[in-house]
Amino acid sequence: MRPRFAGLGFRLMAVMGVALLPLAILSYVQGLKTAQLAEARVTNVIKGETLIAANPLIAELVKAQAKAAMLALALPSVLRSDTLANLDACRSLMDNVVAANIGLVTFAGYVDRDGQMLCGARNEQRDLSGTGIMEQLLENPGPKMAVNPYGPVSKTSVLILSHPVREMTGELTGFAFVSLPHSALDQQTQPSESDRKNPLSLITFDADGALLTSSIGMQGAEQSLPVGRSLASFAQGEGRSFVAVTPSGERRAFAVVPLQAGSLYLLGSWPANRLDNTIFEGAFPAFLFPMLMWAASLLVAWLASESQVLRHVRALRDRITAFAAGQRQLPALNMDGAALELRSVGRAYERMTEAVVRNEADLENTIHQKEVLLREVHHRVKNNLQLIASILNMQLRGARTTEAKEAMRTVQDRVISLATVHRELYQTSGLTDVRADELLPRVANDLLRIGSAPGRRFELDANVDDIRLTPDQAVPLALFLTEGMANVIKHSWAGGAARSRVGLRLERIGEGTARFSLGNSLMPQTAGDEAPAVAGKDGFGSQLLTAFSQQLNGKVTRGRDGDGYLLTMDFPLRPLSEGEERVSPKVTPQAVTDGEDELS
Repeated sequence: MRPRFAGLGFRLMAVMGVALLPLAILSYVQGLKTAQLAEARVTNVIKGETLIAANPLIAELVKAQAKAAMLALALPSVLRSDTLANLDACRSLMDNVVAANIGLVTFAGYVDRDGQMLCGARNEQRDLSGTGIMEQLLENPGPKMAVNPYGPVSKTSVLILSHPVREMTGELTGFAFVSLPHSALDQQTQPSESDRKNPLSLITFDADGALLTSSIGMQGAEQSLPVGRSLASFAQGEGRSFVAVTPSGERRAFAVVPLQAGSLYLLGSWPANRLDNTIFEGAFPAFLFPMLMWAASLLVAWLASESQVLRHVRALRDRITAFAAGQRQLPALNMDGAALELRSVGRAYERMTEAVVRNEADLENTIHQKEVLLREVHHRVKNNLQLIASILNMQLRGARTTEAKEAMRTVQDRVISLATVHRELYQTSGLTDVRADELLPRVANDLLRIGSAPGRRFELDANVDDIRLTPDQAVPLALFLTEGMANVIKHSWAGGAARSRVGLRLERIGEGTARFSLGNSLMPQTAGDEAPAVAGKDGFGSQLLTAFSQQLNGKVTRGRDGDGYLLTMDFPLRPLSEGEERVSPKVTPQAVTDGEDELS
C-alpha cells in the first residue's frame, strides 16, 4: 500500500483535502446553525400541536380554576357565622355551581381549617381532618390541584381543584374546591378521525411530578412516559421537545408545555413517525452534508488528476519500463487529451528513444564490422600459417639429414596447429568473449583428425563447461591444448584396439577458477620399465606448455595416471570486462618484448 499512498493521486487528494477543509468546517458550522433553527421550528411546531390538541382540556381546567376562585371570593360573605341559614345558603351556592353546567364540574364544596366539609353540593358533608389532602392544603395554602383515584361522592377518579378562602383581614378560614371526573376530561382529548392512525397522548402534572390527568387513562399513562425520566424533571424551564422510548419500546415524540408555571404542566406525546423529516429523527445529521461535499470534492480531485495527469504518466511510465527492459518495437505513444507540458514530455521521450535506437544500431553495426574484421584477421593469419606449413613441407623434401627432417616436421606440425586455432577462433570468437565449449572441442577434433593415420585412430571424450573466456585467455589456452594434443598423438597407444581414447575436460573448481585436463592411454607399464617420454627430444614442447601456462597464470601438473597420461592446469578466469580493452589494443615495443620473453 505504500506506493499507492505515495502516488501523485493520493498527494493531490491530500492537498485538496487540506485546502477544502476550512470550507467544510464553515459548511458544517452553517449546517449546524441551520439544524438549530430547524430544531427550534420543530420545537415550536410540536408545542403548538400539543397546545392545539390540549386546548379543550386546558379550557376545562381554566373554567374549574375560575369556579374555585369565584367560590373562594363569595364564601366569606355567605358564611358570616355558622348559622343554619348561612350553611343552607352555602349548600345552595354549591348546587348552583354544579347545576350551572358550565364546564365539567360535578361537585363543589367548602372545607374549614379543621377539615370539616360544612357545606357541599347535594348536601354532602365529610370529615377530612387528619387526611393527607388537608395536610397538603394547610402546609402551603394556595390554589392547588390534586388527584383522588376514588372520589367519595362520584366513586370514580376525579381531579380536585382547591382555592383558599380568606376573610377581609386575610385570615385563612378554609378552602373552596371543585372536582372534575377524569372520564369527562378524557372525552375532551379524544383524537380526531385524521389522528387516529397517529394517536396523541396528553398528560398533565404538577411541579412535584404528580400525575393529574391523562387522555389515555391514568393506568396507561405510565406506559406512555419516556424511560428513565420522571415528570418532576420536566417541571423546569419554558418547555422542550425530544424523542424518547417508552417502556414498551416504542419511539415517541414528546413536548412539555408549562400551562401554569410552577404548578401545572402539559406533556404531549405522538408516535415518532408523526413528525416526518424532523431533526429529531436523526436521519440527516448536521455534519453529514459538509462531509459528503468534502468527500465529493476529494473524489473530483482524484478523477481530475486521473483523467488529466495520472493515466498519461502511467502510459509514459510503461513505455519507459518496456524500453529499459530491451523492447525496441513499441507503438507510438498516445498522449491525446494530455496537458501541453505532458505532451512536451512525451515528445521528448520519443526523440530520446529514437536517438537511443539509432545510436544502438550504429554501435551494433560498428561491433559487427569489427567482428568481421577480427575474423578476417584470423582467417588471413590461418592462411598465412598454412602457407608457411606448405613452404616447410617443400623444404622438408629437400632436407638431407634425419634430424633436419624431424625438426622441420615438428615445426610444420606446430604451424598447422596454430592455423587450426585461428580457423576456429574466427568461427567462434567475438570481440569480448569466446565460448570455451565451442572452441576447445573443435580444435581437439581437428588436431585428432590431422594426426590420425591407418592403424592409429582416436576417440575424443570432451566435457567442457559453458565458460566464457576473454580472447587473451582463449588463444593461450587453445595453444596449450594444441601442444598437449601433439604429445597425445605422439605418445598414444592403441594396444591393438580400434581407437585410442582421449579425454578433454574444462570445469570450474571454485569462484573465478577453472581446471583444464587432457589425458590419453599409454602402453601398460611392466616391472622395470621406465616412464615413457612425453616431451620432444629437445624439450621444446615442455617449454611451450610452460610459456602458455604462464600467460594464463596457471599451475601445471602432469604425469602417468594408471595406464594413462594426464596433463592438468588450474588457472584463474579473467572477468569479461577485460576483453573490452582488447577491442582497440595498443601494441608497444615493450608488449612485443614481453611476449617474446614468455615464449623464451
